[in-house]
Amino acid sequence: MPSLDSPSLVTGATGFIGGHLAERLLAMGQPLRLLVRDPSRLPPLLRNGADIIQGNLEDADSLLPAVQGARWIFHCAANVRTWDLPQNYHAVNVAGLGHLLRAIEQAGQPPQRFVHLSSVDVYGFPKTPCDEDCPANGGDFAYGQSKLQGESLLREQAARMHLSYSVLRPTNVMGPRSSFIQRIGDELRRGLMLTIHGGVEDCGFLAVDNLVDCMLWAAQAEAASDQCYNVADPEPISWRRFLDDFRTGIQGKGVVLDLPYGLANAVAAVIETPYRWLGSAREPLLHRLLVRIFGRTCGHRADRIATAGGPVGRVSYAQAMRESIAWYRGESGAGW
Repeated sequence: MPSLDSPSLVTGATGFIGGHLAERLLAMGQPLRLLVRDPSRLPPLLRNGADIIQGNLEDADSLLPAVQGARWIFHCAANVRTWDLPQNYHAVNVAGLGHLLRAIEQAGQPPQRFVHLSSVDVYGFPKTPCDEDCPANGGDFAYGQSKLQGESLLREQAARMHLSYSVLRPTNVMGPRSSFIQRIGDELRRGLMLTIHGGVEDCGFLAVDNLVDCMLWAAQAEAASDQCYNVADPEPISWRRFLDDFRTGIQGKGVVLDLPYGLANAVAAVIETPYRWLGSAREPLLHRLLVRIFGRTCGHRADRIATAGGPVGRVSYAQAMRESIAWYRGESGAGW
């Protein structure tokens, strides 16, 4: 078993969640190792403060040096695009995870805990919120299907390898440096933003710092071993409230168009059809996954992790929105 002074490995540290987690570990004084495809994309704080292993999940030979002797492994790397080809999701979210698990097996010394980020998309997009006892079928879209396949692979391989793991299924993670915040902010500022049925559905707002809290807890808590938890902030936030608050905060002048769910879904199906026929990885302006995100609940229940002792909701919605707005204005506001 790795010692207390062994490094923790974070995959995906050039991404939104992995970057926030890596910075927190560094601030805690934890020895840190990062597996990244392109080290130049890391901020100086991480480049200078961590052991950098250049590699990626699709290059199996690059993974053994990353996992050797790691105390905790936080697997954040994933293909999280809202539009891509099924084979591209599978290559990272399923096959890439398999490569990482095989490297751990080859290393001969498993970490104290393997924390795996999945997604509530494994439930599909039901009309009512789900807890962990709800059936997970991956839904109709390749991303959710790949995340469910990754979970199944992890459970199977972990049982064989005697690897302690924890699976976390976050809702919509928001905060500074989020590409989602950037994308919605750009539309609210001067573009066209779509809402469905008045934006009444729960957007599943989850502050990134609250997710990091739960990831660190999952790495250490005995109760989290070999468990799966939804992760969401306790306060339900509708899309209408989120968009109104964001638009006000950035003084947005964009147009917000509201459509009934059925009409939006029909229009999206027409728009996306030629992209699917052509096998294009380029994202259409509107497609059915976006309609599901905005038109079905994302506010899945996270009572189980709270009952198990997980830290839930330390950062309030109001604080997370202030930080997100300040970041967006700083990133995009040369003319503010």
